[in-house]
Amino acid sequence: MFTTDSRTDVFLTSMGVKFRYTDGILFSELAPNWMDHNLGRPVPVRDAAVCEYAALMETRSPAPATILCKTERGLEVLDGVQRLCAAQLINCTSFPAYVVQCDSDNTITAIRVLANARLQGCPEPAEWTRRQAVEVLVVNRGMSVQEVARLGGWSVDDISKIAACCEWQTAIDGIGGPSLPDTVLRQISQVTTIDDMVECPDVSVKFLDTIKRCRFSGDDSSTYIDAFFAPSSKTKRYKAYQRRLEEFLDSPEVDVRLKGRRGGAIPKDIVLLKELKSVNTTLSEIVDSGTELPYIDEFFKILKSIDGKLRGIKKCETPIEPRVPADKWETRN
Repeated sequence: MFTTDSRTDVFLTSMGVKFRYTDGILFSELAPNWMDHNLGRPVPVRDAAVCEYAALMETRSPAPATILCKTERGLEVLDGVQRLCAAQLINCTSFPAYVVQCDSDNTITAIRVLANARLQGCPEPAEWTRRQAVEVLVVNRGMSVQEVARLGGWSVDDISKIAACCEWQTAIDGIGGPSLPDTVLRQISQVTTIDDMVECPDVSVKFLDTIKRCRFSGDDSSTYIDAFFAPSSKTKRYKAYQRRLEEFLDSPEVDVRLKGRRGGAIPKDIVLLKELKSVNTTLSEIVDSGTELPYIDEFFKILKSIDGKLRGIKKCETPIEPRVPADKWETRN
């Protein structure tokens, strides 16, 4: 049914804990509700994994032994919930296991979180496992980013980025905002600070709620996030955010995403309008700040090129605005 496994030996040794391999453990020795506490998966028990293990056991193909820890409540399952459920399914009454001896709650929790990924069992998505490790070990238990990266065999930079996203999500939760993908949180973190966002909670939450409702990806949302959180003076920040929120809600792309064509590609005219509005917003910020633009002729060349291309797509019967002052008095037939 279960057997020793060199990967488990190496993993537990790397975690710095003492352990012994013990046979004849009874299910009655396990702590109450042992199958409900599985930090290595989004859900404690996956039926497909249990059935797969049970089928292998019935053909005398043993699975790696589980990892347990002795507590006052009984033997806690640190790794192997699916395998133990499979053993029960084929009516086993006892089983062998690795029993860990450790007084550190952080280490025991780290084994719970990391064992499934490190021992290459039925894996969860790598991104989920890293995020879970950061939330449980860094955010909840105060372990350092470097410790978690070392224990999980991950890059310190990757774990640092996830930890930063967790910090941002906690701040957004604190003002009543939505849960956002890490890609969007990273975009936000690049252009503003948590303090700036918390100073204007209602408009910030409405903006972020709309970002989520529109199902913007990190790349798709970057232009809007840059425009909304663009730098502004502290005294004028709330009014600036209000104005930018109104412009964002009036955006044709937001209207399209909220009312229809959500799953398809955004039409080119909407993309163009979005980009031109972003340029106009940036220019307003430059004007408000009094910043001078060197080589301004380069900007006029670009504007002339854009104007020519727009007029080439479709001629207007009557110009929306006079092209030159003399046009005001031009006689038309």
